[in-house]
Amino acid sequence: MEASLINHSDNAASILIVGYNIPLMNALRRSILNNVHTLAIEDVTMYKNSSTMYDEVLASRLGLLPLRSIQYGGKGKKEFKFKLEQVGPKTVYAYDLVPEDPDIKPVYGDTILLTLKEGEKIELEAKATFGTGAEHAKFAPAHVFYHAYPSIETTKSEIKGASKIASLCPVNILDGENNKLSVKKGHLQECILCMACQDYAGEDVIKISADKNKLVFEIESWGQLTVKDIFEEAFDNLEEEIKETSKVV
Repeated sequence: MEASLINHSDNAASILIVGYNIPLMNALRRSILNNVHTLAIEDVTMYKNSSTMYDEVLASRLGLLPLRSIQYGGKGKKEFKFKLEQVGPKTVYAYDLVPEDPDIKPVYGDTILLTLKEGEKIELEAKATFGTGAEHAKFAPAHVFYHAYPSIETTKSEIKGASKIASLCPVNILDGENNKLSVKKGHLQECILCMACQDYAGEDVIKISADKNKLVFEIESWGQLTVKDIFEEAFDNLEEEIKETSKVV
C-alpha cells in the first residue's frame, strides 16, 4: 500500500492511497473519530441568566464550540476554565468567553451564542476537559471519509456540444472549450462519480468509472488540532489497539 498527498494544509488533507485495504481505512477513520483527544466544555455553572435562552440550551451551545486544543499528555484530566459576563443589549459571541489560559479559546470566535435584550444579563463559568469522540461527538476532531478514485475516459478527439457536457458537471472539473472535452489539470480526484456527463453524452463519448486500486482519504479538522497532530495520535492509538488485539488472538 502506498500513500501520497494530493493537497494539504494545517487543517485539511487529501491523500491518495494505492493498493488500499478497506478494513485498515475503516480502522484509521474510527481511530480518528473515536480515539483522538480534544478539549470541549463539559461543565457550565450559571450564576445569572435573565435571557430568553434556557440554561440547558446555552450550555449545549457552549459544549459544541470547537476549542483550540493542546495535544493530550495523558497525565491526569486537565481542566481549563472560562468566564462569561455580559449585559444587554448586545449579541454575545464566542470570543466574549474569557479563558483562564489564553492559548485555549474558541476556534471560531465569531460564533453567535445568544442575543441579550435591554437589561438582560448572563454570568457563568465553564470548564473544558479532554475527551474523545467515543465519549461524545463534540470531542471528535475532524470530518473524515474516503471515496473511490475516479477514472474518466473520453473516446473522441472532437466532441460536438463539449461545452454543454462540461457544464453539467456539478463539481466543475471538466473543460469543454473548442469541441474538446478534458479534465482540468489537478482536479480529477474531485469527481464524485455522479455520472451526469456520461448519462447525457453516452459511454461512447465519455466513460466514468472507479479505479479499483486507488482511493482518496479525506480529512478536515474542525480546528482544535492540526491534521498532523490528529494523525499522530490516531496512529499511536491504532498501533496500541493492534498490539492488545494480537495478545488475545
